[in-house]
Amino acid sequence: MPVTLTNIGIQTVDITLAESVEVSAKVEAKPLLDKDGKFADGAAFDPTSDFSLKGRGDLPAGLAVGSDGGTDVDGLFSGGVTIVNSVKEMEKNDDWNSWECSGQNFPNAS
Repeated sequence: MPVTLTNIGIQTVDITLAESVEVSAKVEAKPLLDKDGKFADGAAFDPTSDFSLKGRGDLPAGLAVGSDGGTDVDGLFSGGVTIVNSVKEMEKNDDWNSWECSGQNFPNAS
């Protein structure tokens, strides 16, 4: 029986030298309690996604603090507003340059 091989590695960003991608999603929750202090209902609002990217080589041109990351992080989210909150670049004499960036996506924003 033939085996179908799946692509492994990072598939969510268009950055050739990305080493890791982490994405987490969260929502704010507000419970509604009845007169006896028991849970009666609840609502979720303000969804956000946090992301963190790490890579080697030169920092991709679109990744800058306060930007949307250019086309480099488009594959992570479909819609909303993405903001890069921090960018870190590292250099060593005996190794390739490395970089890290992180930010948030607000899917309900326009």
